[in-house]
Amino acid sequence: MNHRITNFCKAVCTGIVASIIAGCAAPKESPSLLQYVPADTPYVVASTQPIPDSLADKLEPTIDEVLEAYQRIIRHAMAEEFVELSAQEDGAEKAEKLQALVDEVLSLMSIEGIRGAGIERDSAFAFYGNGLLPVIRFELTDSAAFDAAIARIEDKAENQLSLGDLQGEEYKYLDFDKARLLIATLDDQAVITIVPVQFDDDQLARVLGITKPAKTLADSKGLDALAEQYGFSDYFSGYVNNERIASTFLGDATGLDEALLAIFEYDASDLSDTCKTEFMELVGIAPRVVFGYTAMNNEYIDSVFVVELREDIADGLTTIPTAVPGLGQDFGGLMSFGFSLDPMAARQFYEARLDAMEADPFKCDKLAPLQASVAKGREALNQPLPPVIYGFRGIVAVINDIQGMALAQQKPPESMDASFLFAIEDAQALVAMGAMMDPQLAALNLMPDGKPVKLELAQLAEIADEAYAALSDNALVVSVGEGSEARSAELLVADSKDPAPLFSMTMDTARYYGLIGDAMMQSEPKEGEKEMPLAVRTALKDVMTLMGQVYRRMLLDVTLTPNGIEMRSRLLLAD
Repeated sequence: MNHRITNFCKAVCTGIVASIIAGCAAPKESPSLLQYVPADTPYVVASTQPIPDSLADKLEPTIDEVLEAYQRIIRHAMAEEFVELSAQEDGAEKAEKLQALVDEVLSLMSIEGIRGAGIERDSAFAFYGNGLLPVIRFELTDSAAFDAAIARIEDKAENQLSLGDLQGEEYKYLDFDKARLLIATLDDQAVITIVPVQFDDDQLARVLGITKPAKTLADSKGLDALAEQYGFSDYFSGYVNNERIASTFLGDATGLDEALLAIFEYDASDLSDTCKTEFMELVGIAPRVVFGYTAMNNEYIDSVFVVELREDIADGLTTIPTAVPGLGQDFGGLMSFGFSLDPMAARQFYEARLDAMEADPFKCDKLAPLQASVAKGREALNQPLPPVIYGFRGIVAVINDIQGMALAQQKPPESMDASFLFAIEDAQALVAMGAMMDPQLAALNLMPDGKPVKLELAQLAEIADEAYAALSDNALVVSVGEGSEARSAELLVADSKDPAPLFSMTMDTARYYGLIGDAMMQSEPKEGEKEMPLAVRTALKDVMTLMGQVYRRMLLDVTLTPNGIEMRSRLLLAD
C-alpha cells in the first residue's frame, strides 16, 4: 500500500505544481520574493506583478476546466490500480484508502482547491536554482490552510512526512533513495525543493532561504535589466544562464554546488585545462536564454523568447533572412507560414565559421570530431550547385480553408483554398525552365506582369474547382480554390515584414485545436500499441476545445537580430 502511495505521489507531483502556478496567475507586486533568490542563480522564472483582474477573470474558468480534464485523465490511469488492489486479499479496504488519497490530492487541481490551500490570485511565485538545486517558492495568504492541505494528504496516505527543525523553523520531508523532498512554510511563503539526503542543517537552511544569500536577485536587479533590454513585464520573466551552468560542471563549482557534485562523485579534474577552456568557448556561442511576457491585456498576450548569441555569430546570422512578399503578414484563414533565406549569405556565414576554426583550431582531444568537420564542410562547399539555388529567397503558404482532411488517418484534404508563393530571383527563368519540361505549363504563356492566369492542370483539379498563377520578376504564386484569382495577385505584391523574419506563422488556434482534438478522438493505435481509452481521448479533446475557446489566433515570428535568435509571439484572445 505504501509503495503504491509513494508512486502515486510521484506521479501527481507535477500536476500539483502546475496547479499551484496556475493559481498564482496574478501575483501581487512582490519583489520581496526575489530576496531569497541568489543573484548568481543559473536559472529563474518569476512572476511578481499582478495581471489585470479582468484578464484573470477571463482565464480562470478555462484553467479550472482544463485542470478538471486532467483530473479525469489521472483518475482513469489510477482505475486499473484500484481494480488490481480490490482483487487481492483484503484489497477492497486498501483500494478504498487509495481512492481517498487520490481524491484528496486531485482536489488541489482546481481553482477552488488552490484557494482552499491558501494560494490566492495575488500570490507571487518563483522557480529558480539555488546553485543547481531547483526551488519553488510562492506566497501564501493563509499558511495554516496550506499546512492543513498537506496534513490532509498525509492523513489519507496514512504515511506522515518526517519532521525537521532548522533554527526554530519547522519543515517536512520525504526521502526517495538519494534525494529528499522538502516542504516548508516560511514567512508566509511555501518553499518546495529537492536536495541530497546527505545535506546538513547549514546546507538545508541555505537551500530553503532560512539563511539568505549574501547577494540576491532583488539586490542585483537582474530581472529589471532584462525588462529594460527586452521590454519584459513583471507578469512573467526569466532566464537560463548556460555559461553559469557549464562552469559549474567544468570545475568552478562553489558553495552548495561543490557539495552537491562531491556527493555524486562528479570530478572534472579528468578534463584538461585546454578542454575546459574550449568547452566554455562553445557554450559562449549561446551564453544565455531569456524569456518573458511583454504585454498582457484582454485582447492579447505578447511573449518573447531569445537565444542570445555571441556578437560575431549574431551579426553574421542577421544577413541570412531576406524580404519575401507576404512573409510575416496575417492573411486570416486557417494558417499561413513561410521562411526566408539568402543562400549566398548562408554560405558566406558558414565559410566564415570554417575560416575561424582553421585559424584557431580546437586542441582538446574530445573536440577532434568537431574540428575534423571543417574538412568535410570545405568538401561540401566545393560541390557545384545550379545557379538557380543561389537565386532562391523563400516560401510563403497561406491556407484559408481545408475540407475533408483527417489527421488521424493521414487522409489528405478533399479540397482546399490556399496560395503558395515561391520567391526567387528571375522567376521568369524558373518558369521557362519548367515550361521546357511540361507542355501544359508552356501553353500558359505566364508573364512577369502580376496578372493571374487560369491553370488547367489535372493535378490541381483533384483538390480545387479553380486555380490561378501569377508571376512577377521575383516570385511565383499558385492559388487554388474559391477566390484564387484575386488571392494570387494580392499575395504577389504583399509587403514583407521589416525586418524580414527567418520564419513566420499565423494560425486560427480555435480551428487548429479543434483539428487536433478530432484527430485524438479518431486515432488508432499502431501495431503493438495499446489503444488509448475513450475516456482519456475525450478528456484530451476537451482540453483542446477549451484552449481554442480562449485563444482566437496565434502569430509567431522568428528573427535573427544582433541579440541572437528572437521568437516573438502574440496570442489573440477570444471575445
